[in-house]
This record gives sequence, C-alpha cells and structure tokens, in this order.
Amino acid sequence: MSSGSAGQGTRNGSTGLLTLGRRFLAATPALPGDVELYLQRSRTTSIKVYAREVESLVTGAPSGVGVRYVHEGRQGYAYTADLGDEAFRRTLDRAMANAEATDPDPHVTLPEPARSYPDVPGLWRPGVGSTPMERKIALAMEAEAVALAAEEIETVEESTYADGESQVALVSSLGVEVQGEQTVCYCYLSAHARRGEDVQTALGYTTGRQPEELEAEAAGAEAALKARRLLGAAPCPSGSYTVVLDREVAAAVLGIVSQALSAEAVQKGRSLFAGKEGEQVGAKQLCLVDNGIHPEGMDSSAFDDEGVPRGQTDLIRDGVLAGFLYDTYTANREGGERGSTGNASRGSYRSAPGVSSSNLVLEEGEGSLEALFGRVGRGLYVLSVTGLHSGANPVSGEFSVGAVGHLIENGSLGAPVREITIASDLLSMLHNLSDRAGDQRWIPFHGSVLTPAVAISQFAVSGT
Repeated sequence: MSSGSAGQGTRNGSTGLLTLGRRFLAATPALPGDVELYLQRSRTTSIKVYAREVESLVTGAPSGVGVRYVHEGRQGYAYTADLGDEAFRRTLDRAMANAEATDPDPHVTLPEPARSYPDVPGLWRPGVGSTPMERKIALAMEAEAVALAAEEIETVEESTYADGESQVALVSSLGVEVQGEQTVCYCYLSAHARRGEDVQTALGYTTGRQPEELEAEAAGAEAALKARRLLGAAPCPSGSYTVVLDREVAAAVLGIVSQALSAEAVQKGRSLFAGKEGEQVGAKQLCLVDNGIHPEGMDSSAFDDEGVPRGQTDLIRDGVLAGFLYDTYTANREGGERGSTGNASRGSYRSAPGVSSSNLVLEEGEGSLEALFGRVGRGLYVLSVTGLHSGANPVSGEFSVGAVGHLIENGSLGAPVREITIASDLLSMLHNLSDRAGDQRWIPFHGSVLTPAVAISQFAVSGT
C-alpha cells in the first residue's frame, strides 16, 4: 500500500478506514491483552474475451476487518465482511475466544509502533476507477485482435483484462496507526499457433497501475510471435547444456527460492538454506534482494501487513547468503537478535499474517537477450516450463520440470524444442549462474519479481 503514517499520500478511502479503525479501537473495552485491526476495502474487475466477444465480466467490492487478539502468548484471529459496530464487537469476541483455545507461545506478540515510515509515492493511480468499462473491454479485445491477425495464429484461448484498487488501514492497542492504497492492472493472453497438426501456445502480457499504461497490442504481438516460433518443435538430444531461462521462467525459479529464504521455513527445518547464512550459496555475480519499497513494484508499500515499515533486505549478495525474511513472530524466535524485515503478508483481511517476499529483484547483467545468446554460443533457451509445483522442491532443492523453448546455435535463436525435461538442484543452479542479460522485466505471475534472463551451466537435459 502506498502510505506511511496516518494521512500521508492517501485519498478518502484509506483515510476513512483509519478513522473507522480508530473508532472501533476506542469502543473496545479494557482488555488484558493486545488488539490489532486490519481493515481493507477493495474494488476489482476481471474481463475475459474470446472470439472477439466478452465471455465474462466480473466486478467485486470485497471489504472487511480482521481482528487479532494476543494475550499471554495466545493468539486468536477472526474476521467479518460487515464494517458495522455490532459486527466488530462479535468479531472481537470470537478472536478472544479463539485465543483462549490455543496453546501459549512466548514468541507471539504484536509489533510496537514505528518511529517513521518510508515514503513510497505513486502506488495509486486514478485511472483504474475512472476508466470506462468499455475501454477496459477494448484493451482485452485489442490484445486478442493483434494476436489473431498474425500468420498461423488459430485462436486466442482467453484475452484477459484485470485490475484492482485496494485501501488498507491498520491500528492496534499498542499504538500502530497506518493507512495506504494502491492500484494495479494487467492484460494477458495465450495465443495458439497451428501448422498442420502441430499446435503451439505462448503467453503475452502487460502490466501497469492504470489502464492507460498498458500496452495491449504489444502483449498480443508478443504472444503471437512466441507461439509461431515454436511451430515445428521437437525433442533435442539429451546431454548437459548451458540453459538460458527466459524472464518468466527465471521469476518462477526465484519464487521457489524465496520460499526457502523465509525465516519460518528455516526455523521449521524446511529450507535448503538452513545453517548456511554467511556461506557462498551461489555465483559471485548473484545478487538477490527483497525490495518492499521499489516505486515500480507490484507489491510495494510503506508498511507490511502487521504495520512494520518495509525496506530492502539483502538475501544473497555476491553469491553469499546474507539473510532471511522475517515477520514479528519469526524475529521473536531469534531471541532478540533479529528484527522483522517488514515481510508480514496476508492474502486479505480474512487471514492472519505470515512471512512472504514482497518484490524480489535479481540484479541484471548487460545487453539484450540476443546478446546473451551470443555470449552463450551453444545451449538451450527455455521459454516456459511445466510441472513446477511438483518438480521443484524448496526443502530438498530438487528441480526437474518439463520445458519448451529453442536451441541456441552459433550464438543465435535456433530450432524450437519441446517434450524435454531439464533437471538440476536449486543450489547447483545458483552456483552455476554464469551470465545475465540486461533486460529486467516485472513478472506478475509468481508474486512480484523483477528479473533479467539468466544463463545457467551444467543443466541435465533429457530429450532424445
């Protein structure tokens, strides 16, 4: 959310929520424990176009309050979609009852208020709310039309426009008072190319904070070009390859890595990085940070979802494991040696916070994707993968997935490839990162990730 202390850089939506939260808190009777209120109000739109007609149009305005009650190490959580006074009192009662039913944990506390919050301007744009629905529909249709106009494109599975406006306010009996808001929008589509019996599929997309920032025609052209290039794909010879991961695939891999960089996973013994802090876990050119205040990040805000200031956390610096992601609870478990990194996150007011990355940023290298091909010389370019959820394990580090892409031949994009498996393990992949392009892009499909295409050596490829 784009805010900090009360009233900073906000419109009436979040200011109204903060006022409401203060009123709820003021009406709360004296209690032996601590109370936290997380108030949220959102508006969302999702439009799907197929065969030049609107297939579905769904709007929503979810809102509600989540109540967390902590007393003597016992935590209870409850929520309601009703922002009335009586509904709040019932929700508080449920949260207190839930706390009584849990076992005490000395590490369970609410965070203290911060002295200040960073200024993260520009996360809210008026266009999401002011753009007519007809224009939003037109963006999805424009993307579809450009893709369908390309040679050998048979269908577009779905061309989708989606957006959201969200306002949040968070107050607690300890004195936390923060508010903020942001907007996001996307347009994405999947194009199907056909040549005889051969059908190939590829994705195109564009992101922004308001509709006028979207490049729908470019998204359509991207999907069509990628799909057409894959026509004629066949398995390549098995062997050891230097693999160039397209930015979308690199983002997916980084999303898996980030799960292992959660302090919660480390403390539970479910991380391949456990016990490795300060050790070399990757190539010296590998620099990965979690930047919760990046002005262009889709998950940027001045504070996390329990009111702790966000910032930038080094995760891997020059290949060395520099740190993990913490919320208040996991920081408390470190015995006071650590503080929260501002990485408490919740899907909505319906859930209590847990640890999650904000914006993952992998430092880029030099030159275009084509320049990276030139430096690699011979290898495999992976455009998309399948089986990621079952084939990539952040605990053991195992990595084995299906892949589609192209050979890299004589430093250029070569023959299309499909029905192959690429395999390694996550630590070896980090150590074997050999090069990076200078083509960073925000990828919205695996959290919020800013990454270039990357080259990784010594991948086992199973084909023919």
